[in-house]
Amino acid sequence: MPAKDFEGLTGPDYAVDIERGKIRDFARAMSAPLPDFMDGRTPVIPATLLVSAPYTFGYTLERPRGTLFETIDHDFSVPLHAEESFMFHGPPPRAGDRLIARASLESVVEKSGSSGGDLTFLTMLTTYRSESGEPVAEQRSVTVTTSNTPGGDDWGTDIPDYKPHYTELEPGDLFAEIQRAGWDDLQEGEGPGAIDTGPLTVADMVRFQGVVGEDNPLHYDVPWAHACEYPTVFGLGMHQASLLAGYAAHWIDPAAVRGFSARFRNVFWPGQRMIHDVTVAKKYTDDEGRKKADLHLVCSRENGDVIVDARMTCDFSG
Repeated sequence: MPAKDFEGLTGPDYAVDIERGKIRDFARAMSAPLPDFMDGRTPVIPATLLVSAPYTFGYTLERPRGTLFETIDHDFSVPLHAEESFMFHGPPPRAGDRLIARASLESVVEKSGSSGGDLTFLTMLTTYRSESGEPVAEQRSVTVTTSNTPGGDDWGTDIPDYKPHYTELEPGDLFAEIQRAGWDDLQEGEGPGAIDTGPLTVADMVRFQGVVGEDNPLHYDVPWAHACEYPTVFGLGMHQASLLAGYAAHWIDPAAVRGFSARFRNVFWPGQRMIHDVTVAKKYTDDEGRKKADLHLVCSRENGDVIVDARMTCDFSG
């Protein structure tokens, strides 16, 4: 059956155990080895950790694992990630929580691309509830596939001559100099400042893939990337989105996060330098007197091309 025929259909429930070890590994992969994530018996989850849940515990469009989504007549061999979002109905979950997840194909939208190829945008909605049935979180993942294969003229940037030099195998804390701020410290339009996190390495990408459970070889296998007509392997949007969430976690209490959404604007390559920046888009008190702030998070290349454009909503009311 074509993907459009599955719109609105839902897969089976599956349990998601929020594990302390997974939180620690994810925190390292997103350059946020902070006490919030590393210490205590019940650390809070990072803002983007639930991206790993469908791969680790459940199923995805690309990895249907025996669900009805296996019968979708659609080529997912070379999918691209267009958007990802998380919305929490209260404070984010903590280690020791068990969530009950269920995914549905929320929408299938077909468009004509600028290069003449047909684009299909598929949105998978995963809802998470507590064992007692209370809503905890919602995750939306937008996958895009195209009828055209990439060609040599499709890339608007030079591909770096990738020659990594590894001095340390243990990931460092790229945002260690950022000071934690409270709601009273935040000012609209301001932030800690842009941070150059250095050239992207395949090791960074593989570490993130390993934590998430997303093993698409387009991100680590050069011959396969060539077979799919890409000039080399390329970065994961959720890796850089999670680094942005790691930057934010150094600056504000990660337990205050209530939502995170990211759009992936450009393909990017190992060897390119990544620039991460976070500022306050809006600071306000809502009708119920809760202290809130919306953050704007951007990852870009050195030349200013945006890789990830993200938003984070926060509630500092405790």
